[in-house]
Amino acid sequence: MMILIKNTTAFLGKNFERHDNIDILIEDDRIKRIGKIREQAKILDGTNFFVTPGFVNAHFHPSQQLNRALGIGISHDKQMDLLHASDKIKTAADRYWLSYIAVLEGLKSGTTCFNSVGSEIETQIRVYKNMGVRAACILFPKDIIAKEKEKQIRAYAWKTAERIRKAEELHRKYHSDLVRIHFGAVNVRYCSDKLIKGMLRLAEKYGVGFHMHAAEGNIYVNKVRERTGYTPVEYLYKIHALNHRVSLAHMTKLTEKEIEYLAKTNTHVVHCPRANSYVAVGLCPVKELLDKGVNVALGSDAAINNNSNEVRGEAHAAFDKIADKYEKADIIDYLTLFKMLTINGAKAMVLENEIGTIEVGKKADLVLWRKNDLPFIPGFNYLADMIFTDSCRAHTIFINGKIVLKNYKTTLIDEEEIKKKAMLICKKYYGLFKKYVAKYI
Repeated sequence: MMILIKNTTAFLGKNFERHDNIDILIEDDRIKRIGKIREQAKILDGTNFFVTPGFVNAHFHPSQQLNRALGIGISHDKQMDLLHASDKIKTAADRYWLSYIAVLEGLKSGTTCFNSVGSEIETQIRVYKNMGVRAACILFPKDIIAKEKEKQIRAYAWKTAERIRKAEELHRKYHSDLVRIHFGAVNVRYCSDKLIKGMLRLAEKYGVGFHMHAAEGNIYVNKVRERTGYTPVEYLYKIHALNHRVSLAHMTKLTEKEIEYLAKTNTHVVHCPRANSYVAVGLCPVKELLDKGVNVALGSDAAINNNSNEVRGEAHAAFDKIADKYEKADIIDYLTLFKMLTINGAKAMVLENEIGTIEVGKKADLVLWRKNDLPFIPGFNYLADMIFTDSCRAHTIFINGKIVLKNYKTTLIDEEEIKKKAMLICKKYYGLFKKYVAKYI
């Protein structure tokens, strides 16, 4: 099947250069040609639109949607208590239906690819497949018991070999071109080097990405130092767990030496500025990382510690934090931020040859934005508008060459039915939350 987007404005290549009155030909799942094209194909009039690559949310927890706004104003450590206590009262159906809500919110704001993590991922896999959305789903286990925590607020610690075996089984069963199965571990604090290295070996065996949390606040760093004698990134470097397949989320407490290790090993960093502020764990040193050539992407994290699943907003937050820190407005520009939303995220997921830019041969993951929507008027600089204005909504989205959003509505699922199911679950869950979880936070 071929679709021809005619007479549109598009931002092409690795530098996102603006081209007006241009055509984009999609054949099956890829971009076949770009230019002025005459071809027998289904025509989509792009005159009133501009086209960008889809955004990449490089760190995302969809199954935490049920905890949205329940942990406002508490510390990161208390957030984790809330999460682990509430996980004990959630069912698979709860996670499944609320994950739709989280992904929908991201999709409608232009996200076409999610680096999606959780202690249970089969419900996530079903959601992405049903919506036609690109994702890498990652089992996020831990194998060190948090003995300092009461049982009710303690995360489950798995047997190391069993979790490695389970992760490989999930990859063999579910991995596909659109919904991939990558590998990971929660963090250095609660994961043995046997678990970390075992999951990384699987990532290398299957040629996919490896992802985990790291250097997220002083408490986390100090606990890792107590256990290992090293800071988190130092320890990962020591056990040879840093390389071009590895992406690390948060990274708010980094030393100069650790930044050098990241640059030396081509390890990726995922910046989550709004989540980091929400629980006050510090600021990722984005400028210093970029100056050293480290690839930095963006992630929304989770509704539990952000309230938003829109990764686009992380770019604006990143700019604000850096401008405030240096009291200068030109430390990071809008184009760098846009790259962090797109091609940098693709690199962090080892997908830069497939997505992240509009180029011939790449996957047709494209977002059409209506030029006369309020955030884009007068339209002098659409990419800056994407970074610095609010309420941007995608009009039409192609993922893998298929239209999954049209006229602001999804095409493959019944949004209203999903909302109804989600609200019923939320009502039930909130009663259980007040009875069994609230006392711990």
